[in-house]
This record gives sequence, structure tokens and C-alpha cells, in this order.
Amino acid sequence: MYDYDITVVGAGSAGLTACKLANGLGKKTLLIEKRKIGGDCTWFGCIPSKTLIKSAYIAHQTTRLAQFGLASNPIEINAQNVMAHVRDVVEADAATHPSESYEAEGIKVIFGEPTFIDNHKIELNQQTISSDKFVICTGSAPFIPPIEGLEKIPYLTNETIFNLETLPKSMLILGAGPISIELSAALNRLGVNITILQRSAKILKKEDPELTDRLIGILKDEGVNIVTNAKVIRFTHDKNKIIAHLENGHDTLHFEAESALIAVGRVPNLSGLKLKNAGVEYDMRGIVVDEHLRTTTKNIYAAGDVVPPYLFTHIAEYEAVIATTNACFPLPIKKANYSNVLWATYTDPELAHAGLTEEQAREQHGDDIRIYRWEHKNVDRAKTDLAVNGLSKFICDKHGKLIGIHILGHAAAEIMHEAQLAKSIGTPFKKIASVIHAYPSYSDAVRQPAKQCYIDNLKNNPILKTIKKTFPQKGQ
Repeated sequence: MYDYDITVVGAGSAGLTACKLANGLGKKTLLIEKRKIGGDCTWFGCIPSKTLIKSAYIAHQTTRLAQFGLASNPIEINAQNVMAHVRDVVEADAATHPSESYEAEGIKVIFGEPTFIDNHKIELNQQTISSDKFVICTGSAPFIPPIEGLEKIPYLTNETIFNLETLPKSMLILGAGPISIELSAALNRLGVNITILQRSAKILKKEDPELTDRLIGILKDEGVNIVTNAKVIRFTHDKNKIIAHLENGHDTLHFEAESALIAVGRVPNLSGLKLKNAGVEYDMRGIVVDEHLRTTTKNIYAAGDVVPPYLFTHIAEYEAVIATTNACFPLPIKKANYSNVLWATYTDPELAHAGLTEEQAREQHGDDIRIYRWEHKNVDRAKTDLAVNGLSKFICDKHGKLIGIHILGHAAAEIMHEAQLAKSIGTPFKKIASVIHAYPSYSDAVRQPAKQCYIDNLKNNPILKTIKKTFPQKGQ
């Protein structure tokens, strides 16, 4: 007999989904959290970053009043209270899921740092607690690279940047992944002089280069300084300035700013758990799991950022449902399927991604693919909003089914889902063209290329080809 049927370790997106599901399935459930309910998304990720991005968007729009035919006196933007606003939004969101609300549902909540004694017992706050099954959802943390002098400077990460009382005048940002690009774009619009330092030649490595190149051009036009192929070898601190010393080919470069943000990757939060005591295998990327999200110990499952390679809130929730469902039954009944993973980078314009890039599609399918592009300057709603800087790109296999979705444009993270639904259920892309859409709307960025696909299918239809040959039109 165990103290609990299901013990969930970690109260982020995955953990909160897991404990509610286990409790809903009638299991006696314990939720353990080290710090705060809500995890990275609430406190350090999605909620604060998107709030900051929205403030930056509003600030940027005030510089465009004349473009919309609006006359005004000069507007001076003071962004010194923006971080206080961000924290207010975070606190308001966190207030919607206090620990008491989970207790009221019958979920026991304990704060502390558990360590495994064996695969059925943990030590927590000097007590031993037993559980039939465990679901590990401890999330991830910023990776801090071993760069000389880094430990001696007051660097920021996504876990500390939102604690700033006022914005610095300048910032060095190490790394060029989604966190870096989103924050650099937003802070630049709020008056922070931004320099991105990227070790490799590529920005947003997982994205389709055609769209990434366009986004980089937009960021540079707005004033973001992007330095690639630059290896930071040392940091120094001189009075109120942080100095990054770089190797760039055969040259040594120096960049300085008031502050520095480290955003070069993530590591799983596993220290202190003593997983080896429970027989759970893991590496630097995270916990080793099978297709059922079961670890190398049969009664222990894992979900969220501790399971590589997709570190997104929506994937954490998806995995939590699979892992917890399997933990609640005698044998696993659900499998993880990552063939329809999607994500978005919330710059302005947004960059949405699902499936294969063009390069990946050609590697897997050769040249037997079809690519449909639609410039947003041809989307009427984008014209009315002066948001024409965008491109939709859809990649289909030889049968006309979607294998890649890439959209750069206003509200790209929203408009991608129609195509994602078609991709997920295997509906040919051309079918979207027959669906009645509201006009004018940004959905034209999906419907119009779907019409192109529909026309291609007509041209290649063998019956129509025969009819055309048999009954040629005049002049042919």
C-alpha cells in the first residue's frame, strides 16, 4: 500500500496538466513543487515575454501614426515602467492557479525538493513518501556556458531579466534562438541598444532559411545589431560596462553594453533528484523515455522540458496527457507522436513553423515536392493594416499533402492552424481552397496558396489532360 497512487514532481505546464488528469481519473495524487506553481511559462517564459512583446508592439505603433493618416504631437515613449507592468500581468496570471485551488480539488500539494530513495519512495522535507507511480515534470533552466569571466559579471537570463526595475540603455545578447530573438526585438523597440552575438552563422537554426533571412532583414532595419560567426572567449567588467571579447575568424573584436543576457540553450532540471536511486537513466539532454514516455523504470514517467527535444509549453501539456494516462493504467495505452509538432517565434512579424523545411523536404522526398508561396502584400487585410511584410510558404508531397508550413507575418501563429489541421488529419492542401473564408482576413495567406495547389491538381489531372487533348480550344 502506497501513500499516493500518482506523484507528480514539478508544477509547471506539464505538472499541472498531469496532476489534474490523474486526479480526474480517480487517483490519489500528490503534486510537488520546488519553487512556485506555474513553472517557467508563468514566471519566466511565455507570460512575461509575450507581455513585454505586446508593450513593445504598442510602442512601435506610436511611431507609425502618420502612416495611418493620423496627425499628432510628437510622442515620447518612456518604457521605464514596462517591467513593473510585466510583473503585474505575471502575478495576475499566477493568482488564477494558487496551490489552494488544487487542494480544493483533492490534489495534495507539497513544496520542497524531493530525492528518490528507490523507484517507489522519495525523501521530501525530511519525510519519506511512497507512491505507486511517478510523473517527472521538473522542466528546464538556462544553460550557462563555460566562458572565462562570465561568473564575474552581473549577467541576466530569462529567469532574471523580468526582475529589472528599469531597462538598461544597451544589452549584449549571447545566442540567437527564439528567446534571444524575441527579447532582442522587443527590447530594441523599447529603446535598448541591442547587439546579438551568435557563435555560428545561422540565426534560428531550426527555421526555414528563406523566411529567417527576411526576418533578420526586418530586425536589422529596426536597429538590432546581429554579429554571426563570433565566438565569445571572455567577459570583463569595467565600471558600468560589460565587455565581450570575441574571436571572429582571425580577428579579435570587442563589444560593450550596460547589461548582458545569456540565451544559448536549456538544460533539464534534474540535479538533486538522485534519479539513479530509482534506476532512471538520463543524459545532458534529459530523461530517457520510450514512445509511451515511460522511463527506464517501469513505474516512472516523464513529460515536458525534461524530455528532449521539443521544449515548448504546448508540447509539455501534450506529453503530460500521454505520460499520465499511461501511468494511471496497468499497461501503457497511449504513444507520443511528434509528426505534427509546431511552434512560433513571437517577433513582429511572427514566424510560425510546422513540419519540414524546404531543405529537409528535399532531403526526404527529393525534388518530388511542390512549394506554394504567397506574399502578404497580396493579402487585402494585410494591406488595410499596413502589415504587408510577410510570406507564407507551404510544402506539399507529390500527392499534394502538407509536409511543411512556414509563415512569416502578422498573426502567423494564429493563421497557421487551418493548415496545421489539414496536415494533421492528412487532408490535401487543395481542400482548404473550397472552404468559405471571411473577407478580408489574414486567412487569405493560407487560402490563396491552397488555390494554387488546387489549380495545379486540375492541370495534372489525367482525365482533364485527355479531354484537353481531345477537344482543344480554338487557337491551340
